[in-house]
Amino acid sequence: MKEKSKHFFINLYEKAKNYILEKIKDIIKATSDDFAAINIEKGYAVYSLNWWFMKSLKWLIAAILAVLTLFLWGCSSTAVTKYYPVSVPVACSVDIPLMPEYNEDTVITNLNILAYAEKLKSALKICKNGGLND
Repeated sequence: MKEKSKHFFINLYEKAKNYILEKIKDIIKATSDDFAAINIEKGYAVYSLNWWFMKSLKWLIAAILAVLTLFLWGCSSTAVTKYYPVSVPVACSVDIPLMPEYNEDTVITNLNILAYAEKLKSALKICKNGGLND
């Protein structure tokens, strides 16, 4: 069993190593194919069309992204600020009247409650109009 597993992993390693070496050779061959010819008499290198296209492609993409960014930036709207009135609580020292006590007669109790509400309303009007501020 040990021998079988040992041979299995050795064969797997060899296959992976050979595959990687073949890929490296293909990459080296592909990069050497980028140079179509070297003109020694004139003193400059003539590269393949594929090489020039790949060199200029990154600049073309950068230019397209720059134009697209400027276009979208120009079409964006400005931020609109809206102001809404906000009620701000104000400190006011008002003497709160005492609550009415319960009475057996419902009519008298209701009248006491209404009088209490009127006293509260008049006391709060003073605060609303700006009087009695601390």
